[in-house]
Amino acid sequence: MYKNLTETINGIIDVQTVSEERKTILQPLIDFVQQKADSAEDINLNFICTHNSRRSHLAQIWAQVASAYFDIPNVHCYSGGTEETALLYFHHHHVRQLKASCSHF
Repeated sequence: MYKNLTETINGIIDVQTVSEERKTILQPLIDFVQQKADSAEDINLNFICTHNSRRSHLAQIWAQVASAYFDIPNVHCYSGGTEETALLYFHHHHVRQLKASCSHF
């Protein structure tokens, strides 16, 4: 993993800032991932949003990064949407932004 990405994650990770309510909501997901990891099974995570134009893609990317950061093997992340939209705008616009922000790597 890129040093700058690791440093960024180190700077923002703080489970103490996650509310108890949110931890309770996330517990079934945590249990699912832990059970799959303990069994050395593939962990398939699907992120679904209405338009599949930004949120699910970013969730997919960050989940994959988190699995690498926490050294959780066999994680496969996907995104999808409930409605068809043009991904082209997301792709060109956000790829340019990502390239610009990651140019120092």
